[in-house]
Amino acid sequence: MSITQSFVQLHHGQIHFRLKGDGPPLILLHQSPRSSSEYLSLIEKWSEQFQIIAPDTPGNGLSDALPGKPTMFDYADALVEFMDKLELKTVYLYGFHTGASIATAAASRYPHRIEFAIGNGLALLEEDQRRDFLDNYMPKIDYQADGSHLSWLWSRIQKQAKYFPWYSTKDKDRLSIGAYSTEKCQEILMDFLLAGNNYRAPYRAAFAFEPVTAGILPANNLCVCASKTDPLYPGLLKLPKKQKFFEAEDHISCEKQALDILKEKAAQAY
Repeated sequence: MSITQSFVQLHHGQIHFRLKGDGPPLILLHQSPRSSSEYLSLIEKWSEQFQIIAPDTPGNGLSDALPGKPTMFDYADALVEFMDKLELKTVYLYGFHTGASIATAAASRYPHRIEFAIGNGLALLEEDQRRDFLDNYMPKIDYQADGSHLSWLWSRIQKQAKYFPWYSTKDKDRLSIGAYSTEKCQEILMDFLLAGNNYRAPYRAAFAFEPVTAGILPANNLCVCASKTDPLYPGLLKLPKKQKFFEAEDHISCEKQALDILKEKAAQAY
């Protein structure tokens, strides 16, 4: 069985999604500014245990953007409307970065609909860091007739593998994850171009999201996790002590442990 692609119509517009597998429904929520295409290999692997549903976040990939300046709870509402259209009463969630914020918002806002969620690399920011990111992290793409905006985007993508935030050149902000391959740069570039300047809204919502100060954590149906190589890992020290959390040495190990937890939760429920 191959991965299928479909659309559903929500109130604000269409949502594109990928689907594969049988079993308990597990929705994968991607990072910004990507699309569900970044989960192609994970869909193949995890569909052996779950029915995998991977939507493009509104405004990314082939999905229509939400109107105005949506909050993370607006993305959670759209996710539950998406579930309704697919006649999914309850689901499991796995989200990475922006996807982790959507999973956290949905798990807290709709505990009766979310069996269990895992948020990998949830953004918990200091106030000065939040202001900096909101001001500088997602500039508008300045389209040029000579195509020079493509060179700018390519350079920006390469920078994010070297520094966090990507526009820094400070030694303290240097990353150790290694340069992106040309193929990965091309994949990210294509997702940037699909989203256009709509890419900014999910980023803005994730950076403005404050689940700890808002009092929605700890959540019983949520586990937060991160690789120690994730630039957002240090912020997770702000998590309430009662919040389920695990860390891993690298991203692959983090995904493996997340799958083990989701399988265990599904086995208990089904």
